[in-house]
Amino acid sequence: MLPDIRGYDALRAAFRWRIPERYNIGVDCCDRWAAVEPDRVAIIEAFADGRVGTFSYGALRDKSNRLANALRARGVRRGDRVAILLPQAHEVAVAHLAIYKLGAIALPLAALFGADALDYRLQNAAVTALIANAAGVARVSPLRDHLIHLRLVVSTQGAAPGVEDFASLLAGASAEFTPVDTGPDDPALIIYTSGTTGQPKGALHGHRVV
Repeated sequence: MLPDIRGYDALRAAFRWRIPERYNIGVDCCDRWAAVEPDRVAIIEAFADGRVGTFSYGALRDKSNRLANALRARGVRRGDRVAILLPQAHEVAVAHLAIYKLGAIALPLAALFGADALDYRLQNAAVTALIANAAGVARVSPLRDHLIHLRLVVSTQGAAPGVEDFASLLAGASAEFTPVDTGPDDPALIIYTSGTTGQPKGALHGHRVV
């Protein structure tokens, strides 16, 4: 919150960032809410078939904990880059939360990216795991031979050769997970520009973009 100072110069001079010594985005965005109001609605999702679903903070905590455990069991470690190639859905939130709790680094990818854009980002970021839907898996599959760091591909729409099923991973993992202790300078998110350069825009460290 900004102090109640009406003059811009005085406000600017008095402003200070309140940066905690330890901070984990997944905990702050989900687990803190789930601890006090687990049934509180966090996401309202409209499905393609007309259904409307709700997902509570408690459900997001459990699902993200399960995914974090599953990713860790398959070799994803702190500092690893995990790409997310999904349309807007609750699985996107689950994936981000799990990645942050692991201390890994999320790399969101746009569904409109072509093969060259995907190939560049996956290689440049040295992505070790990818979470996608069936369409995303199909677009990345022709690139996998030279994506030397990519060891794990997970689909929200079922398993395939070399691809694990998102729901099955969650079902087979524990809902108990201790988030990694991270600080404000630990990288959490890589964002690439959507312009012609394709260079990284910045990294979200703890809870700030630098």
